[in-house]
Amino acid sequence: MGKSAVFRSRFTARFDDRGRIRLPARFLEIVETAYNRELYLTSLNGDYILCYPMSVWEGIEERIERIRLRDPDIEEFLNRTSYWGSETEIDPKGRILIPAYLREKCQLTESAFLLGKVDHWVIWNEEHFVARNLSGTFDDEKMRRVATLLHDVSPLPGHAE
Repeated sequence: MGKSAVFRSRFTARFDDRGRIRLPARFLEIVETAYNRELYLTSLNGDYILCYPMSVWEGIEERIERIRLRDPDIEEFLNRTSYWGSETEIDPKGRILIPAYLREKCQLTESAFLLGKVDHWVIWNEEHFVARNLSGTFDDEKMRRVATLLHDVSPLPGHAE
């Protein structure tokens, strides 16, 4: 995946009468060039939908498979993502069907708020996203922690910082 092939920004999409949303052109372009049209949709708590290109999700599964003795948190993660999970494919018109049980639980009726997260995106009810994620402030201490985490990420071999 190249530097420009990341999911970023925010978009709004409207549901059609069958529960499908059209992906933003930029997201569709990334999926078609860096991945394939297969997706894994899931959730952790039923409050928003995680949308992974299938190869990204399979990478997560491969890392889990390498764990000999699974932590109870990993087991809970698997239980939740399997419970909410749904394999789907982007149709020829660039739409994805969001299963009714996910739309209902996430309170997605007429429109959805899509938010890029580098290698995947999330779908929210925008009102719920704002209430949950934008009610506080992002202060200097949080920015220092983020800067520290980003600084602690070592570059890949052969890549300069």
